[in-house]
Amino acid sequence: MGFESSTEKSILSKSTLSWLARAVTVLAAVSFLAGAAASRTTSAAEDERKITIAAITDFHGHIENGRWVGERFEKAEEYNPGNTVLVSAGDLVGGSPYESGSQKDEPTLAMARAWGLGVSAMGNHELDRGVNDFGERISAPKNHLDWLAANIHKAGEFSRLHDYTIRIVNGKRIAFVGAVTDGLGSVLSRSIMNDVRMDGKALEQVNRVADRLSDGDERNGEADAVVALIHEDADVIARSPKSLDANVDLVYAGHTHAVKTGRHTRSGAPIVEAGSFGRQVAVQDLLVAGGGRDARVTVNDAFGTPVVGMSAGDGDPARVINAARTTNTSLERVDAIVRRADAAARRGGDIVVSSVDEPYDKTTPKGRDGLETLIADAALDGARRTVAGAGASVGFVNPGSLRTRALDLDGDGFVTVREAKDMMALQFDNAVTTLTGKQMRRVIAQQWHRRDGAWRNGHLGISSNVRYDVRFNGADAPTVEHLVVNGRPVADDDRIVVAGNTFLLTGGDGYTAFLDGTGYADTHVPYAQTLIDHMKSRGRG
Repeated sequence: MGFESSTEKSILSKSTLSWLARAVTVLAAVSFLAGAAASRTTSAAEDERKITIAAITDFHGHIENGRWVGERFEKAEEYNPGNTVLVSAGDLVGGSPYESGSQKDEPTLAMARAWGLGVSAMGNHELDRGVNDFGERISAPKNHLDWLAANIHKAGEFSRLHDYTIRIVNGKRIAFVGAVTDGLGSVLSRSIMNDVRMDGKALEQVNRVADRLSDGDERNGEADAVVALIHEDADVIARSPKSLDANVDLVYAGHTHAVKTGRHTRSGAPIVEAGSFGRQVAVQDLLVAGGGRDARVTVNDAFGTPVVGMSAGDGDPARVINAARTTNTSLERVDAIVRRADAAARRGGDIVVSSVDEPYDKTTPKGRDGLETLIADAALDGARRTVAGAGASVGFVNPGSLRTRALDLDGDGFVTVREAKDMMALQFDNAVTTLTGKQMRRVIAQQWHRRDGAWRNGHLGISSNVRYDVRFNGADAPTVEHLVVNGRPVADDDRIVVAGNTFLLTGGDGYTAFLDGTGYADTHVPYAQTLIDHMKSRGRG
C-alpha cells in the first residue's frame, strides 16, 4: 500500500512537472511570438517604401498641353527618383484637335512615349476608329503602353488588352487594374460595338482581379498594392451599390472631364478624377509596408493637393520641388512633336472653307441654335450628295458631337478646315435611316428631359426646313404637333429619309427612337467633311 502510495506520489510529481514544463514551453512560445511580432512590426516599419503615381485622364490628343504635362511628370519623377509610375485613366486619343486628329493621333502616341507613360485604361475613344485600329495601331508594341480593361473580352483585336499589369517599384509589386465604362454601348457607334463583348460590370471585374492579386497565392499572381484605372465618373464609382472592395488601394477615374476629389470607396480608398485635355495631373504617394495580402498601404497627396492644375500658375505646388533636373531630353522631344504636328496641320488645316457673318458661338442661345441648324443642314446636304442618301429630307445633329466653343474660333470672319474639323473632331461618318412621321415625332420629343420638376431641352439640332410645335402634358412625355418638312405637313405613316452622324442614328446620346428606323446606311463620308462641303457650296455663311 505504501508502495502504491509512494508510486502515486511519484506519478503526481511527474504530472506536475509535465504541467510545469508545458507551461514554461507555452510561456516561452508566447514570449518568442511576441518578440517575433515586435520584430515583424519593426521590420515592416523599416520596410515601408514610397511609390509615386502621376495620372492624367481624357487627354484627347491635346498635344498643345503636352509640355505642361511633361513638366509635371518630370517634377513627380524628380520628387521620387526611380520610383514613379506615369498612368492614364483612358481616352488618351480620340476626339482630338486637328493637329493630332488629322494624323490619326500619331503625335499623341509619340508624345506618350516621350513622357514615359506606361499604363492606361482603355477609354471609349480609343475605339473611335474601330476595334481593328485599336488592335493593330493604338495597342502596337512600339507605343510601350500596357492597355487595361478587365471588363472587355480578350480575343482578336483585343489580344493586347489586359486585365492588369504589375510594376516592381521600389521593391514593391504595384498592380494596375483597368476597366472601361459600363455605358460603352451608349458612347460608341453600333457598328463598332458589334465587335466588342463586355465581360461583366466594371467594378465587379476590378474586384475580381484585385481579390485574386491579394489572396496570398503566389501561383496566380500577387501584389503589394492595387491601383484601379477606371474610365468612369468618380461619383458613379463612389456611389455604386457594388463598391470596390478593400483590396483596391487607390482609384483614378475619368470619362466626364471633371476634377473630382474627396471621394472614397466604402473601404476608404481615395478616388481621384483629374479633369481633361492635359490641364490637370493627379500625383499620389503609396506608402507600402509589408507584402502580399498582409501589406499595409497608405495613400497621400504628393504635392499637398490631389490634383495639380494648369491654372495654378506659379502657385503650382509641383514647382516647389528643388531636385536638380537631370535631363530635359523628354521635353525637347515633346516640343519637337508639337512643332512637327503643327507644321503638318498648317499645310492642310489653314485652308479657308468659307467666310462667315457670325462666329457660331455655342455659348450663346443664338450662336448655339445657328450652329446646330448649320450642321444639321450640312448633314442633309452631305447625304444628298451620295447614292445611299440621295432621298434624304431632314438632317439632325446631337450637340454632344460638337467639340469646340465656336466654329469661327479665332473670330477673324473665316472658317478654316482646321476649325471645322476641330468642331467635329469625333470619328463619325454621315449616315441615313428612314423614319415614319410618328417615329420622327418621337425622335424630336426625346430632346426634352424632365429634371427638378421641369422639362429641359437637350437642343437636338434639326435642319432648317423643319417646323413643329411642342405640347407639354404635365409629367407625361411631350407631344410634337404640326410637324412640317419643306412646307408640307407630315402624317404619321409618311416615310422620311433622315441624315445624321453614325453615332446619333444608332441611338447615341439617348436618342433611341432612331433605332426604330429602317434601311440604315453609312454613307462613308466623314461628318466633318459634310460641313466643309456645305459651307464651300454656300460661299459666305
